Amino acid sequence: MKNNADQNSESLEQSPVARKGMPRWVVVLGICILALAVLGIGRHFYLGWKEKRLIRASRWFLQQNQPAELRAALDRVLQLNPNNLDAFRISAQALLKEDNAKALPWLRRAVELAPESLNDQIALADSALRFGRNQEASKVIKDIEPKARSRADYQDLAGRVAQSLEQYAEAESRYVEAVRLDPQNNNYRLHLAITRLGSQDVAVREKARNEVVQLSPGDPMRAVALRALIVDAVRSMQTSRALTLAAELNGLPDHLFSDRLMYLEVLHLLKLPEFQTLLAETQEEAAKTPSEILPLMYWMNNNNLALLAKDWAERLPQALTTPVGVRLEMARSYFTFGDWKKLRFFLADETWGDLEYLRFAYLARCYRELEQRDTNAKSTWAQSLNAAAANGDSLLALAKMAIQWRWDDEASDALWQAVAKSNRSSEALNALCQFYFSRRDTAGLFRAYTLLVDRNPNDSGARNNLVIFSLLLGKDKSHALTTAREIHEKDPGNPVFASTYAFALFCTDNHAEALQVMKSLKPAELKEPSIAAYYSAILTANGQAKEAQEYRELARKATLLREEEQMLNLLPVEIPPTPAATESTIQPITAP
Repeated sequence: MKNNADQNSESLEQSPVARKGMPRWVVVLGICILALAVLGIGRHFYLGWKEKRLIRASRWFLQQNQPAELRAALDRVLQLNPNNLDAFRISAQALLKEDNAKALPWLRRAVELAPESLNDQIALADSALRFGRNQEASKVIKDIEPKARSRADYQDLAGRVAQSLEQYAEAESRYVEAVRLDPQNNNYRLHLAITRLGSQDVAVREKARNEVVQLSPGDPMRAVALRALIVDAVRSMQTSRALTLAAELNGLPDHLFSDRLMYLEVLHLLKLPEFQTLLAETQEEAAKTPSEILPLMYWMNNNNLALLAKDWAERLPQALTTPVGVRLEMARSYFTFGDWKKLRFFLADETWGDLEYLRFAYLARCYRELEQRDTNAKSTWAQSLNAAAANGDSLLALAKMAIQWRWDDEASDALWQAVAKSNRSSEALNALCQFYFSRRDTAGLFRAYTLLVDRNPNDSGARNNLVIFSLLLGKDKSHALTTAREIHEKDPGNPVFASTYAFALFCTDNHAEALQVMKSLKPAELKEPSIAAYYSAILTANGQAKEAQEYRELARKATLLREEEQMLNLLPVEIPPTPAATESTIQPITAP
């Protein structure tokens, strides 16, 4: 009997591979491939383990407040994996602890990496609101509304965003919903009560005051409550109460520098002798804490203390006045007093980085005030626009500045550039419409609304206004009539659209039909000043001059465009209008 070894040897000799012989290089290659695979998998697991270990270390460094070690660990994580979501979240948390707006780009990237994460989106909106990026916060809130509406923290945040945009009714409704979803959360209840401090109802305000006081004794939210109560007291002319509250706020151990400024503001408002002493103390403290110099100067410039701000800044060591923000506030101080020569000298050799556009704007004003010709002023203003480039915030700031200076051409240029180039194009376009309306510039309104309708072809209100501007300027009356008829037929109960359609008929000599359309309106609607203007002209065209007189007098209360006054034949009357008429704030149908 053959043993097992002999049997195995015989089997191997009989196998096809053994009979043919396997080349040695094939065996070596197979071993190498297997080794590389093992090493590759091992390296993958090793790097993954190292990445997780570094993230754990980063969280510990964040907790222990060790920023240098934290940054080094996070940098290493991002070298291993540039898309590590936790690294972006932790980086943002670290910057938020420092109250640094540079956290926003990290939060945006986290949202890009995890678009389904509501927590990341809420964190981005909350931080954007914290750093004054109200429009960005509003956009994020709207984007996540369908998915987040059942969350109390979302509703509270949406309320704070609405409040920042002065949409107080919306803010209140959001806070009500947050309290409904989480009735035990005192922060939400406090936010609701603070919002109701602005109610027109005295009883509602008084109840809100009591709730604010009850919700915040010795609470971390006490400072928030005190700030709201101080504003309420000042608004209600309760000066003694405002002073007491402001003193308490300033005495809190964790009060902010802005709380000290609020206390100063109350003392200044009441013209109390303690103001000068506290201001001097605050200036001395700010000189020891350079980060407080800018907010103090800003506050002084905004509270009619520009002369004191200028004198104080000039006494500070030069090293403390080199930051661009401080240079800007010093320029504002000189500007307030119209010291154009000193301001021009101050600005001449400066470089303001991202705020260079403001330096050029102030220089342009100096040139216009000091020189006979406008050449330097115009070229310097052009430099200001170029420095603002496509930055919507900068271009809108320049437009606002030009409007305040009554530089209409420059304001229009800045707004049009913002419309064409910036990321705030829609806001700039709305501002442009308001600007032209305030100047009663029908040609400018026509240009702006043409673009507005092009971008929003379903906006009936914008299309209605464009029809009016077209008719007043005599541009394509036939097309204007067709559009007016279409808008009216879609919403026949709208008196503004009906009066525009009637005006289009009037401008195309269809006087009888125009009168028929106007008579379909209710008597109260016909007496709206802006509608009455058109009704007056249509009645006159139909031979009813006597009936038209009543509506002509009502029309004087409307703010009409110049072409409207001419076309509607609103001639001055012998008896001047009453004070009530001249002070009317009713807007005409041509208002944007």
